Amino acid sequence: MRRRRFLLAASATLVAARDAEVRASEQGPARGQHEVFAHGIASGDPLADRVILWTRVGVDARDGEVEVRWSVAEDPELRRVVCSGKVTTSAARDHTVKVDADGLAPGQTYYYAFECSGVRSPIGRTKTLPVGSTAAARLAVVSCANFPSGYYVVYAAIALRDDIDAVVHLGDYVYEYADGAYGSSRTLDRKFSPTHECVTLGDYRRRHASYKLDPDLQHVHRRHPFIAIRDDHEVANNAWRGGAGNHQSGEGRWPTRRAAAVQAYREWMPVRDEPGDPLPIRRSFRWGNLLELVMCDTRLLDRDRQLSGLEGLDDHQRTLLGDEQEAWLTDVLASSQREGTCWRLLGQQVRMAQLRRRDGRPINFDSWDGYPQARDRLLAALEREAVRDVIVLTGDMHSSWASEIHRDPFGRAPSGALAVELIAPAVSSPLTANLPALGPLLARHPHVRWADATHRGYLLLDLDPTRVQATFHLVADVSTPHDEVPAAQSFEVPRGESRLVPL
Repeated sequence: MRRRRFLLAASATLVAARDAEVRASEQGPARGQHEVFAHGIASGDPLADRVILWTRVGVDARDGEVEVRWSVAEDPELRRVVCSGKVTTSAARDHTVKVDADGLAPGQTYYYAFECSGVRSPIGRTKTLPVGSTAAARLAVVSCANFPSGYYVVYAAIALRDDIDAVVHLGDYVYEYADGAYGSSRTLDRKFSPTHECVTLGDYRRRHASYKLDPDLQHVHRRHPFIAIRDDHEVANNAWRGGAGNHQSGEGRWPTRRAAAVQAYREWMPVRDEPGDPLPIRRSFRWGNLLELVMCDTRLLDRDRQLSGLEGLDDHQRTLLGDEQEAWLTDVLASSQREGTCWRLLGQQVRMAQLRRRDGRPINFDSWDGYPQARDRLLAALEREAVRDVIVLTGDMHSSWASEIHRDPFGRAPSGALAVELIAPAVSSPLTANLPALGPLLARHPHVRWADATHRGYLLLDLDPTRVQATFHLVADVSTPHDEVPAAQSFEVPRGESRLVPL
């Protein structure tokens, strides 16, 4: 009887703790929070001992500074505070706040909040990375969230999960287009500002601000830390280092526009700021001995201009990453392999596995197919350094793909696969309309194991030391608010084998 009473008491304690967590971390903004913390709170870039905390305060401070207090606690009601402090913000950074909260323990769930002008923010939930022997990790992977094209059903579904270690966002978090140029606010009554195309710092700030008013986006940010990189639409469509596909001469100098977009992104996103040049966004995150997540920039830093045809395709000097980033990436991956880390995940923006038309031309010159020599250098480095168990995570395509990456998958004797690529579907952006019929396309591409171009959704990764399970969660309708995004297709990647096994 004593044992039974003990178990009942322990169970009641766990239920009470869980109920407190739900009340605290899933609460929406209370009265007063709507004005001061209208854009919500967020966390990101977790490390073993620290995490970035973010918010934006809406107070009438004109050009003066505003004091904001923050605290991190072990419990969802913020009673066991482990670190706290105060910072100031001003119009110079659009009244956004970013804190690198340190002194935390590895592999732990924490709760945090801000306070400004006597008003406390909603309470957020975050998690630090583990160290040493790590048995498992679970990541949600997302991309491409054009606001007027659909409700953030995918974010709503991820926010309801409490079993995710981090959300990996592969870019196109916001879009720069004018209203009506790529989806209309009138279709679903999804209004955003400014209504014209973003060009200036003020434009990009307002666009980020309007996206972050969305309740589902706020909810997923409150519940999980994000690890994010930019793609092109945070600046302009089909961006490269010297311009963009839709940057016109009447829109000012490209470096000025790019700098404005990058500044707004860094102000409004929970990404860690490094001293010096704000443009580079490459960084890596390690989950103990289980995985290294490496985030790269294939867009703004050093990418050569996209080709419009085959001329120049074999130019060995053309680059997607740039020499410095190529060397850095090779070093990080090789070091991870030498140190015995089980898995290497490469988060980047555009498709790496080959995809060709019947005549052999690349389907998309904006992808790695438009930079085949750069892809070959990276794959050659993986071979040279004996780097194995690499999974490339990609967004951009507004469709779902599972492929094995070969140096030459079309040869008479195709080389063995060197990595696996998983392309996450769009959160809400329009479905890919310019893909050839998938059936004949897949028949010509045996290294592509599966694809879906008719759903939005997210990719869920379950990792342990022996295998990675990749599950595509897909949804057909994002025209109304809901949170049902069921599992649709799963693959396993066995350790030591760069192959996809359907489950």
